[in-house]
Amino acid sequence: MNIIRNPGPVYGQHLVIAGALFISLSPVFVVLSGVSASASAFYRMALSLPALLFLLFLTGGKLWLGIRQCGIALLASIFYTLDLTCWHQSILLLGPGLATILGNFQVFVLAAFSVFVLHTKVTPRLILAIPVSIIGLYLICGIQWSTASDGFQLGVLLALTTAFWYGGYVLILRLMQTSFDLEGKIANLCMISILTTIITGFVVIGSGDSFAVPGAESWLYLGGYAIICQVIAWILISAGIAHTTPIKVGLILLLQPVGAFIWDIFIFQPPVTIITLLGVVITLGAIYLGSTSTSPGEKSESG
Repeated sequence: MNIIRNPGPVYGQHLVIAGALFISLSPVFVVLSGVSASASAFYRMALSLPALLFLLFLTGGKLWLGIRQCGIALLASIFYTLDLTCWHQSILLLGPGLATILGNFQVFVLAAFSVFVLHTKVTPRLILAIPVSIIGLYLICGIQWSTASDGFQLGVLLALTTAFWYGGYVLILRLMQTSFDLEGKIANLCMISILTTIITGFVVIGSGDSFAVPGAESWLYLGGYAIICQVIAWILISAGIAHTTPIKVGLILLLQPVGAFIWDIFIFQPPVTIITLLGVVITLGAIYLGSTSTSPGEKSESG
């Protein structure tokens, strides 16, 4: 418990790593649940609330941390809703692996923040990562773009849009969690979950989707999605993210698309060409370059 409360830079990174591995299961749960993209986002948040509120009670924390924190949580919830809605729809259109890989272009959002806001030095790695990522993206999507179905094209656009919302959410969450202890971190996650549940509920209603769940097996998948990917994973990430620089967070979160792609291959066995595999490898390499484009002297902002 002490490691989670105050992990420091080294254990902080380990916690983010563990959280990223758990989150790699997210797209698998989304597909297996059998519900719509917006409904799966709603149930992810709604079913996570009892566990988060129970953890908050056990740690003796309080939910209300002031109007400022509530405002930041609302902004985070808007980004999170857009992230989950776009990502879930792209998963249903492209499959878990490809949708998650494209969504993790979020590292370039984090890198841009580090360069323009934190004034991190622009390194050759970051410069190289941009054309490499374009090449990888072309091999995955561009070659078949003109002959691909409308669903494939929409899925690619939604996945790339996800990258912006995901990167923004990670940055806002990092801002929220930096100055809080474990109780405050859990309280922030509770507030985000409450607000995101409300917003995603309106999205389901506004889009004309249904809240209906096919059966008991679907409820199990939705429950696993909420507890494993929302509660456990994000508590681990929230505990470690304040001790890890944004670019390093982007690198570690690379484990999510790698894991999702592996799960996709083994569980759903989609048709994959050599060109697509080459594009995946090149894209992951570009994400890696973008994530590790720190200057030699950069240190964790938390010490």
